[in-house]
Amino acid sequence: MKRKEETYLLEWYRNPYRKPLIIRGARQVGKSTLVRMFCKKNNLQLVEINFEQNQTLQTLFASNDPIKIIQSLEILQNVKIDAEKSVLFLDEIQANPAAILSLRYFFEKVPGLAVIAAGSLLEFALEQYKLSMPVGRIEYFFMGPMHFEEFLEAVGADQLLAYLQSYSLGDEIPQAIHEKALEYLRTYYLLGGMPEVISVYRETKSLLQADKIKYSILNTYRDDFAKYQTRIDISKLQEVFDKLGSTVGKKIKYVELLPQDRSTVTDRILTFFEYARILYRTYHSSANNLPLKTEINQKYSKGILLDIGLYLTLQGLSIADIVQDKGLFFSCQGALAEQFIGQHLLYSQPTYMNPELYYWNREKAQSNAEVDFLIQQGNTILPIEVKSGKTGTLKSLHVFMETKQRSLALRFSTNTPVVETVKSTLPKSDYCYTLVTLPLYLVGQTRRLMKGINTSGQAMDSGGVASFSAPRDGVSHLAFPALAPERNHHADSFPLAPLGNEN
Repeated sequence: MKRKEETYLLEWYRNPYRKPLIIRGARQVGKSTLVRMFCKKNNLQLVEINFEQNQTLQTLFASNDPIKIIQSLEILQNVKIDAEKSVLFLDEIQANPAAILSLRYFFEKVPGLAVIAAGSLLEFALEQYKLSMPVGRIEYFFMGPMHFEEFLEAVGADQLLAYLQSYSLGDEIPQAIHEKALEYLRTYYLLGGMPEVISVYRETKSLLQADKIKYSILNTYRDDFAKYQTRIDISKLQEVFDKLGSTVGKKIKYVELLPQDRSTVTDRILTFFEYARILYRTYHSSANNLPLKTEINQKYSKGILLDIGLYLTLQGLSIADIVQDKGLFFSCQGALAEQFIGQHLLYSQPTYMNPELYYWNREKAQSNAEVDFLIQQGNTILPIEVKSGKTGTLKSLHVFMETKQRSLALRFSTNTPVVETVKSTLPKSDYCYTLVTLPLYLVGQTRRLMKGINTSGQAMDSGGVASFSAPRDGVSHLAFPALAPERNHHADSFPLAPLGNEN
């Protein structure tokens, strides 16, 4: 399955000034597979070492001489390492602290050799062994689950993918295409973006088989608790882990996660899950100026999990449960939409940037307000609201836009795209701003499309000419179609987007 990260890897490899590359990401997001695919497609010799599986090689890297390390590897693995044609891949590098430190010497003494390292629990190793990364001698690469658009390509929806990637604001999306895209979106909600889950679904066409993989992945994460090297009882890690889904779309309250412990203990556990890249905390930013990070208040945070499919499973909802009782899906539809948009916005930045996300909230007696997400778009702050179905109210957004004197906002919903000028409905207010509404499935095109908006409420076409898309009456809902009674409502009979090439 193709990953967008392949493009960046190729750019890195061709850069004459490249440094050893460390791929950061949670377990099973496809780091190792990405490197293997990259080497195969580009006819490069892959020399792979997994430090968790081959501990006998760990002592080799205690040397500060990369030439000797390479010579030893050539003998032990019976290969000839050619700097111009080989890639040295150090997998699970957190299991060998000496290998982490050796990266600086590869950069200094063997700059021509392409060296890639990967690790899912790297922060734990740095903390445990009190290591510091070789500053200025390595590059980072951050990787998450497969995006919705990568999922479309994996299941053969090539024509729909091409349509979304070439869509321009101002163009009307035909209702039939809109509904088809929502079908695929629903499928992605259930499966998520973990590569093995999508691969099994593509090969077996079985939602139940794919669901089993999600449970397996979560169990793998639980098995890793013993590797966290913490004095905190594993049972407390387990308790908080099982409640992580409750943090999505809601202010994190420590007392709800570990009622019997001090907040410092709970905060430490959440930090561990951030280290493992299972959880991302989105912090409140005052959003007066850029960068957003300089105005955060760490007392206010919400959670975004690694993957929407794992979120459903962690909440105790199997695909079979959802098929048999559609009410279960609708009960968490708002959190699902926020999780979907959140995980895509996190990885909408260049791969060399550590994923970060913010939101805005105001706690005031009888006048609370919250904007779901804030991102930096060019040299401005872009507020983002997420609606799971019908448009709903925009009171919080009105408060933010007028308070911060912003002129452009974005809303995701199940509507087709609209660019319009909106007037605040707050009392004694006549404040107006430009609101762009995008369907949830266009989140992967957010940054491209928002570049083409000027704040007068107009979308610029490819020739720089302004065009306007008026609001439409029809509203689509992310609802499940009727189940086929002749199949006894088994999960595998659930009507979802088809597999195969789109014509």
